[in-house]
Amino acid sequence: MTDSITRLNKHYYYGFGILLLLMLWQLLSEQYPQVLVPSPYETWQGLVNIWTSGVLTDNLGISFKRQLLGMSLGLMMGLTTGMLSGWFTRLELLMQPLVSLLLAMPPIILAVMAMIWFGMGTQMTIFLVALLVFPVMHTNTVEGFKSIDPSLIQMSKVYRLPLPLAISKIYIPGMLHSLIAGFSMGVASSIRLTVMAELLGAREGMGQQIAISRSYMETEQLFAWVLVLLVILASLEFVLIRPLHRWSTRGMTDTGS
Repeated sequence: MTDSITRLNKHYYYGFGILLLLMLWQLLSEQYPQVLVPSPYETWQGLVNIWTSGVLTDNLGISFKRQLLGMSLGLMMGLTTGMLSGWFTRLELLMQPLVSLLLAMPPIILAVMAMIWFGMGTQMTIFLVALLVFPVMHTNTVEGFKSIDPSLIQMSKVYRLPLPLAISKIYIPGMLHSLIAGFSMGVASSIRLTVMAELLGAREGMGQQIAISRSYMETEQLFAWVLVLLVILASLEFVLIRPLHRWSTRGMTDTGS
């Protein structure tokens, strides 16, 4: 009962926070011209325009294809190198400079380099997303590997447990929380990276539509695209990421008990 009341209070304050933001937005739109801050209603009209014209669905499809390809490549590379680095310490030391460099370097610099190497378009976007998702997944996989109980690993070696069985019964359960954390961060960052790459160097996609709206000072459509991006990120948070974290936490609790 107490948990239910707590959840209701959280939802209440969350909704009230959104209402406050909308009120602040409306107040700002009344103080500044539309070209600087369109009102929520004008933004809604811009959203309806890009929806009815087909621009929204067409460009969302293009952006999602790029994001899924880049994210999948980055996650698979990070998972593979992270597992191998967990097994072989020397490989972890060899990989660490590259991983640290990618994590420390501003994405905008890598985006410019990708434009030089691949030109403007899909290949550049996929490469950039994969390159920047990879170190996130690699790092979380390595940390998850280190969190596994060493006695379990030693036991699997003593009893010569087949590798597929050891992975499914020891490694994956022990690394689950870190793997989900890496996956969650990879999914969220891949969407932002896709939009950034398209904004800088693509002829189509959501980011390119944002660039066009900025160039033609169609601020209501610019705000509409930003609103679409926020809705996508919020939907991922509540529909995918939070349920995954709850599931992993419940799984760890059940295992511990």
